[in-house]
Formats: sequence, C-alpha cells, structure tokens
Amino acid sequence: MSNKISLFQLCSLMLINDVFVLFCLGGGISAATAAGFGIGSLIQLIFAIPLICMYKKRGTLNDCGKIAEIILLAGVILWGGLLFSMLMEAGELVFIPFESFGKWGSIITTILIAVVCLYIASSGIKAMARSAVIAAALGALCLGVVVVSSVFRSDMGNIKAVDSTGFFRQLLKGFALSGGIAGFTVMLGFVKDNITRTAIGYFASKAVISAAVLITGVLVCGGIMEIIDFPIVSAAQLTQPFSVQRIDSLFLIVFTVFSVYSIAVQASAAEYLVGEIFPFIKRYRCSIMLGVMAILGFLSDKWLYFGVIASVLAVIGMIVVPTIYFIKRKISV
Repeated sequence: MSNKISLFQLCSLMLINDVFVLFCLGGGISAATAAGFGIGSLIQLIFAIPLICMYKKRGTLNDCGKIAEIILLAGVILWGGLLFSMLMEAGELVFIPFESFGKWGSIITTILIAVVCLYIASSGIKAMARSAVIAAALGALCLGVVVVSSVFRSDMGNIKAVDSTGFFRQLLKGFALSGGIAGFTVMLGFVKDNITRTAIGYFASKAVISAAVLITGVLVCGGIMEIIDFPIVSAAQLTQPFSVQRIDSLFLIVFTVFSVYSIAVQASAAEYLVGEIFPFIKRYRCSIMLGVMAILGFLSDKWLYFGVIASVLAVIGMIVVPTIYFIKRKISV
C-alpha cells in the first residue's frame, strides 16, 4: 500500500509526459494535428477498457505472466529512449548554458537530467507522484500564460490552413507520440481511487490539453510553420509574456522539469517490471533502465518510426495483459 497514488497524482504524472512530447513536437502542425491527437486519445481509452476491468477486479500485472510484462517493459524502454532523443533534439533551443559546446553540450545536459531522473525515480512511485502534482501546477500556470498571451498575437486565419500531409498522417503522428500509455498501464495498477474515473479523467484531460496547446501553436506560428522546427517552443518565444533575451524563463523551467518527470516515470515503470520479471535483480534496476533508455536515445534519429514501434508495443501490452488475466481467471474457476 505504500506506493498507492491518487487520481490526481496519476493524471499529473502522465499529463506531464504528454505535454513534454508536445513541447518537443517537430515539423508543421495544424488544426488536423489537434484533431488527430484528440481522436487518438479516444482510441486509447477504448483500448484501455479491458485493462480498467482487470484492475477493478483487483488483478495485477503479476497475475498475467512474464510474457505480458516483457511486452510492456519493451514498450516502456523504447518510449524512454524516444524521450531522451526528443530531449536532445529540442534541447538545443532551450538549454542555453551549454549551447556553445555543440553536441557535447546536449550530451552533458542530458546526462545531468538523467541523474536527476534517477534521484526522483529512486524515491519511490508515491513520492514521485506527490511531487508531480506541484510540477503539473507549475506547468499549468506556464501554459495558461502562453495561451492567454497568444490571444493578442494570433491569427484566426491560421486555423483554416489545410495540412498538405493529410489527416491520416496527423493521426499517425498522434498515435506515434502516445507510447507513454505503456507506463500508464503499469501506473494505473497503483491507483487507490476509482479506476474507471481515473482512466476517463486522464484520457479526457489529455485530449483537451493537447488540443489547447496545439491550437495555440497553430494560431501563433501558422504563418511561419514552414521555417520553424518546434512550433510549440516557437509559440512560447513569440508570445513573449515576459521580457527576456531569447525565451520566456518560466517556459524554460517547465520544459526542464517536465523532461525530468517524463523520463523518471518511465524509469519507475521499467524498474517495477524488471523486479517482477527478474526478481533476482535486487539492486541498480533503475540505473540500468535509465542507462538503456539513454543509449537508445543517442541511437535513435527517426523518432516517428521509433514512436510507432513503442506505441504498438504499448497497445499490444494493454490488450494482452487483461486478456491473459481473464483467461487464467476463467481457467482457475
């Protein structure tokens, strides 16, 4: 019971991950992107229904066998690697202190963040979730400032712009950037509140927040979308709610904090799964998982395909886990 968390704590942990991905979102976005992410959240909720039923029956991942846990572990590790990759890519715009070091500056910053992730993840799921609520509140304040500021610097005509890549491509992008649901599958088992309300609350919040952030990016950056790399970061730069040299300092803090929690929650989920699959590994599980994720992050450069693989594994795990549980339960009865 020591690691039981509340509805708000779980939503904070997972939404931090989702918003951080939006910060790192590269390429052009449009209203179709927002719709793609929203529909993607609904599809994920549908996939999560069997999992919700399993946890309501007080089932655990341990009841589903090692195969299901291995699938989830692969999804969590790949997603953690993708987060590291996105961090290093988008970090070039915001990690000012080490920018003069070039690629090594990005590596140094990433290593420092990994150390902080290790500290947070090692404190336990409950402690991490409790502090995540504070981080989420800070993020909500920052996003609120950016959204309000964007009202005075936006062009409503940008909403009507047609995305040449097509809606299906945007839906695929939304799906590819949803690998965090593998971690959600693990963390949902630690929730002490109503499981159904927790899952619905998370996916609904994800759809609304994703749409708000993406639409803000479209309104502010729609006219220059072809010449910018990270539209959400650029939107925060262009709105300039506070007077700074390059980027709003509050956004810089939130970006860094969100990167830490996004990776830490994946490390915690991976640590838990490794403990279930390989109980003889007693020490350094979190350190090993963070190291593996970081290595994958350095090796991956095709984030869309990498994300698709991670998301497919996450969905497979979300389906396989409750399926095995109910099959075993029926056989035992």
